[in-house]
Amino acid sequence: MHIGICDDCSQDRKLLKEYIKQYMEIHQFEYAISVFESGEDFLKNAAVNKYDIVFFDIYMKEKSGVETARILRNTDKYCKIIFTTTSIDHALDGFEVGAVHYLVKPITYSDVKVGLDRCNQLFAQSERYIEVKVGRSVTRIHLKDFVFAEVYSNTVTIHTLLGDVKTYISLDELGKLLPTDIFLRCHRSYIVNMNCIASQDGSDFILKNGKKIPIPKKDIQVMRKHYSDYLFNCVRRRNSAF
Repeated sequence: MHIGICDDCSQDRKLLKEYIKQYMEIHQFEYAISVFESGEDFLKNAAVNKYDIVFFDIYMKEKSGVETARILRNTDKYCKIIFTTTSIDHALDGFEVGAVHYLVKPITYSDVKVGLDRCNQLFAQSERYIEVKVGRSVTRIHLKDFVFAEVYSNTVTIHTLLGDVKTYISLDELGKLLPTDIFLRCHRSYIVNMNCIASQDGSDFILKNGKKIPIPKKDIQVMRKHYSDYLFNCVRRRNSAF
């Protein structure tokens, strides 16, 4: 596990590094820790090195932690971000970059433990997958890569971040394999990953890749409620990070 610390205060960097080392050794994880004094230095390194978790100080002298995290998100959607801060005034900015936790200074080991425990839970969830039959073989699809599925002429096409998978499983059967808190059967011909929805526009869900997923007019209010409940639960989970 590769962990980054980006903080312009040397004392805070040193303390945070010690707490992370303590946690990793207690849990017997293999790890490496890289330390940076500025967002600029971190981004130069991140251009050639992948990070699993990064701790960003929000209030840095030049480029803020939020600004740095925003740039990181252009190339890395999966890195877990934890902000360290003397104030939670900019907490809402963290939603934009998908921060999983906030640590309010002065930081204790217990604080770091809670943040790293949360990251480990998310890593475990990201490994969830389904298996579908493709021809004579079985293909594994990780849920984090699943964008949407559509049926046409008895063939279900599952669109993923890694490409399309065609299977003769029915959409009803596929739906039973997927967690309903994340995946929505919004149309008799479509199942969508709500993580991939950017907005709802009239009778369509607009995905982050620009694809439009239709919603039957008679179901618009019901589907809007499902999606609103999903967004509410996302916000509630993030708020529990404080």
